[in-house]
Amino acid sequence: MGLCWFSTGKALVKMRGHEADKRAHLPSPPCSLRVKKHAIHSSDTSSSSDEERFERRKSKSMTRARNRCLPMNLGTEELSGGVLRDRVKVGASLADVDPMNLDSSVRFDSVGGLSKQIQALKEMVVFPLLYPEVFEKFKIQPPRGCLFYGPPGTGKTLVARALANECSHGDKKLSFFMRKGADCLSKWVGESERQLRLLFDQAYLMRPSIIFFDEIDGLAPVRSSRQDQIHSSIVSTLLALMDGLDSRGEIVVIGATNRLDSIDPALRRPGRFDREFLFSLPDKKARKHILEIQTRDWNPSLAELFVDELAEKCVGYCGADLKALCTEAALMALRRRYPQIYSSSVKLQLDVSSITLGAADFSKALQTIVPSSHRALAPSGRALDPALRPLLDHSLSLVLKSLLRVFPHAATQQTDGDNANGKDVSLEEDLCSDDDNECTPSIYDVNPAGPTMSLLPFPTSQRPFLHLSTSVLQQPTAYRPRLLLAGPPGSGQSSHLAPALLHHLDKLPVHRLDLPTLYSVSVKTPEESCAQVFREARRSVPSVVFMPHISEWWEAVSETVKSTFLTLLHDVPSFSPILILATIESPYSQLSEEVKCLFQRAFGEVVTLSPPGEEERKNFFSDLLLVQAVRPPPQPRATGKRVCPRPLAPRALSAEEQRRLAEQEENTQRELRLFLRDVTKRLATDKRFSIFSKPVDIDEVSDYLDVIRQPMDLSTIMTKIDTHRYLTTKEFLLDVDLICSNALEYNPDKDPGDKVIRHRASSLKDSAHAIFASELDPEFDRMCEDIKEARKKRGKTTPPPYCPTPLYPHKSSPCFAASHHTQSHSSRRTYAPVCKCVCVLCPSPSRCSFPCNTTYALLCDVRVCTHVSSMLCDSKFVNALMCVINPPQALLGALVRKSDGYSVDQLERLYSLLSQCIYQRRRDYDKTRQLEVSEQLLRFSCIGAAV
Repeated sequence: MGLCWFSTGKALVKMRGHEADKRAHLPSPPCSLRVKKHAIHSSDTSSSSDEERFERRKSKSMTRARNRCLPMNLGTEELSGGVLRDRVKVGASLADVDPMNLDSSVRFDSVGGLSKQIQALKEMVVFPLLYPEVFEKFKIQPPRGCLFYGPPGTGKTLVARALANECSHGDKKLSFFMRKGADCLSKWVGESERQLRLLFDQAYLMRPSIIFFDEIDGLAPVRSSRQDQIHSSIVSTLLALMDGLDSRGEIVVIGATNRLDSIDPALRRPGRFDREFLFSLPDKKARKHILEIQTRDWNPSLAELFVDELAEKCVGYCGADLKALCTEAALMALRRRYPQIYSSSVKLQLDVSSITLGAADFSKALQTIVPSSHRALAPSGRALDPALRPLLDHSLSLVLKSLLRVFPHAATQQTDGDNANGKDVSLEEDLCSDDDNECTPSIYDVNPAGPTMSLLPFPTSQRPFLHLSTSVLQQPTAYRPRLLLAGPPGSGQSSHLAPALLHHLDKLPVHRLDLPTLYSVSVKTPEESCAQVFREARRSVPSVVFMPHISEWWEAVSETVKSTFLTLLHDVPSFSPILILATIESPYSQLSEEVKCLFQRAFGEVVTLSPPGEEERKNFFSDLLLVQAVRPPPQPRATGKRVCPRPLAPRALSAEEQRRLAEQEENTQRELRLFLRDVTKRLATDKRFSIFSKPVDIDEVSDYLDVIRQPMDLSTIMTKIDTHRYLTTKEFLLDVDLICSNALEYNPDKDPGDKVIRHRASSLKDSAHAIFASELDPEFDRMCEDIKEARKKRGKTTPPPYCPTPLYPHKSSPCFAASHHTQSHSSRRTYAPVCKCVCVLCPSPSRCSFPCNTTYALLCDVRVCTHVSSMLCDSKFVNALMCVINPPQALLGALVRKSDGYSVDQLERLYSLLSQCIYQRRRDYDKTRQLEVSEQLLRFSCIGAAV
């Protein structure tokens, strides 16, 4: 009985016995089935050869598969040479580089606000390679897996890219494998598991290596009975590969996800993902560091004060949002500088150096960009509005003092973390401090007799070893920290002060517990939502539980929710750093007894707010009435300041077009040089012009260079032709004219010999021009001029002349001349505010008898001093000036007196009414019409008194 092999495509079908004999006698199909003539073999001789053939085919298939699974941070040359060649023999295919082009410029110094995560990666990857003796001493293995989780755009994938680039430098390089989402999934049964095994096999062969799974929740979701069995098999395979019977060796596995609860819990244990790192939204220092990294290549660089203020404004912005903010600000500057490009469909010539960013560009970008964290839910914390800062700054400082007394972890969070240079201060303190171990007894089994033991204040047997967790020297201690902001309705405790307080604690996670949180999710009961808030708060300590309007919340919820809340609150450990921050819109005495028991006034847990004082109200309205109300109207755009059209930019040529163009230009220039040589030879061989064929001998004529600054002769012209100095015939004729002019200048029309030289020089000039006029094709001359102009544009380093911006025109530009002419003859005059200049009514500040206040920027413009006489004749300006001098101060005093006892909400409404009146009269020169503001004030005073 023999063996029969049938070939069907790529598969081999093996049969035995009479079935093989029957199949051998069947007629073969025309295309798909082919029977080999040598298919009949003896079982003893063919088994070994068939198995070897099968193993060879399997090895080739595995090699092809491995060539599609190569590290993305190593190139073909690196893989085919040196130590990496000994690890595995591979081809030239780099499959994973094509789907995602790895940016090699991203390093650890390009990542801001994530120093702790970077330090953990160094411990896992870099330190085992650099300091293996440390791990060998304690017989330990470094962590082999970590999980990155957090909101989108917080830098999880960016850290992985930086790690890949860091691993590609130095002597000991690591192989970096990256799989994005469900790349390993396949429609074929068992193919996904095979891809995972192949990935780990290749990583083991090229160890040390790193495998990064981006969006790992799509590859290893939670296994359940309702899920597809295929995903369960993939998760089981991944679990076995990460920590099964076979040790994975020097393979570090990193996963990234923004849905931590969607990952199978079996992955989240030591041996698989040893560490979990939260990539939270950056705080102020981290945002500042990110902005500095994003703008460090800008020239000129941004001011540190501006970056600090911008970082304070960007609350809730992740790293991707900050990068988009810088991009949007640059586009705003481009739109402001060159609006012509939006109305043109062709490329225009731009002066990139003239595009400068301003604070207004970033302000517009802040209004345009919506942070990703704000799209789902607005953050609870926000900075105090600049307009309200003079009004509530004192109250905010009192609240912050109470917070630091009740919850000292707030001060720790402000000083901990990243400094301005991106260094981790807490890490430096840990590295430099050994006092903890010096003050504790030895944990080793050694002889207790020794000089060190005598220094202890009491015997070792009575001293606990692990007492650091309860030591007050190591961390702050707070007993059930709670803080309540109470005050009359409209004092700003819920709308301004509490969000500003949470903004001060932006490094801590904030969990909001209010009525919308309890009832917004219909599938959950209020009790379940309340328990979820406390569960998340206890998981991410130190944290804050924010309860705005707690009095209304307590009256609205059921008794079951109250009992659940009190039970969860009492279950929190006594010294657990979980702050309960609450606000009420009523005095503390009107609270229910149950809520009063939660916030004790005797322990400083209640902050009572009072209405703003006189000084706060004066500072609040000063900027509005003394600065903005008297600001002159905006300057109208003059007719001469129109946007100048930009010239078209040359079309970018391809490499082949550039080659053909260069060849064509060289042919034309070659013809020009041949023609110029012929003309020069004809002139030089003429006996009349032999005197001009060589340079003047200085030995014979010693004073020649004192008279002639630029000598020229026919031999010099020939040299310039050979060195390709002439691109057009005009340049050649200019040198010929220079020979003639030098001869006429040095040889006066007095001596007969000098007259002969003058006649020959003029004849040389006329002869050259006559030859060009009779023999040169005008079309050829035009082609040479075009070539010169084209080369000038292509090789020019400085930008071409451009029309400057309307705000800062150059004096030599036509736009400036037109605008200056228009301003000089126009009857409409505008005066821009300038801070530091001389008085408009007197050019000498020392002799000025007019009352001039620096607050009024209208009176300080050095550019309008030349128009004093015309201004004094303008009744509008006189009325505006008289309005500026006295009424605003009087109006401010009346406003401060009448607003005594007003709440923050009432003062905000009054501020809004004043702002509306100022906005309506913003284009008027006559500021006396703003007396309507007083009427609005009186009406509001009546309304406020009635309320």
